[in-house]
Amino acid sequence: MIPSGKASHSAKISKPWWQRGVFSTDNGFGRWFQKIISRFLRTKEMVPEEALFAHRQASTDIAVFGKSMDILHKEEFLCNEEFCILVKLRYLLDNGIEEYSDINESIQLLQAAINAKDSFVIIDQTESRFRGAKQQQFYQFVEELLNDFTTTEHFQDTLDKQLKETLVQIKTEEGQLALKNYTKQLQKLAERPLALKLLSLFKSYNLADYSLLRQISELVQQLSKRDIRDYQSLRPLIMANYSAFESLGKIISLPGYRSNPDTFMRITQVLTLDYKYQLPFAQLTNLLMVIKRWYQPYQNIIAIREQYPPHRYQQPSDFEAPIAGEATFFRYKNWLTEKTTGVLFLDLGQKV
Repeated sequence: MIPSGKASHSAKISKPWWQRGVFSTDNGFGRWFQKIISRFLRTKEMVPEEALFAHRQASTDIAVFGKSMDILHKEEFLCNEEFCILVKLRYLLDNGIEEYSDINESIQLLQAAINAKDSFVIIDQTESRFRGAKQQQFYQFVEELLNDFTTTEHFQDTLDKQLKETLVQIKTEEGQLALKNYTKQLQKLAERPLALKLLSLFKSYNLADYSLLRQISELVQQLSKRDIRDYQSLRPLIMANYSAFESLGKIISLPGYRSNPDTFMRITQVLTLDYKYQLPFAQLTNLLMVIKRWYQPYQNIIAIREQYPPHRYQQPSDFEAPIAGEATFFRYKNWLTEKTTGVLFLDLGQKV
């Protein structure tokens, strides 16, 4: 029979060195040391199967979006400060932020008016030149229809029907041709609902001087050849054409408190940059839409990797793989972040 004391001594000797003496759990230092050691010796847990599946699904989705981002990306986007200003201004307008609140619709109306100016002029000239009784009845019918149509198709069908009824009552070929062209211009405007709304507004305010639109259109084209990163640089030109802008204020539904030189300078800057960068902006818009769709699976991937870190879990190799599109995303995020405030001018559907 072995004495109990010897058995106890043998048990102590059989313990590894990191569990004996000062390293034993019999003292505070030992308990702390054992906790540290156990972290290194502990077997890592497995990442749950549902998390692996979610990671694979998000990676599949993001691979498609990431490839599209690389295709749509153009290096010249990121090299143009003036173009960047336009993108930021469009963000401010779309979200109604600060000085750009309550003016987005007015900009859209003014742009539509500028685009439709030639049709407006032809309509006005026809109404001024051909003053027969039947023509005037037709003009009156159009004015009433502008205030009472339900859809574009309804407007076009009703207009065509009335034209046919009126043409047989007009004796001269010149008068018939003029009325046909008049109707043709209205049909063109009907393809852009905002343009019909504008024509109605011009008539209701008895403002038939469409040369104002040409004046502003020419101003925009002139400014497109200049560097207008600072909207304040437009003040002299805006003040020289202020009466034209002021006259159009009501037509484009500009709130009274926004009818001032500062607002018209901002509006003109946006119109000019829109004109100058029409194609690149359309291309970039497509890219930003893809980035917005890319961002959700990206967040899912990041969340899963953070929830199951490598020091605690046996991560599969794809957890360490680069994320498709991530480098492109951070380039645009940096490009559209205001350096002084940290504000991001990019709609991701949620805060970054």
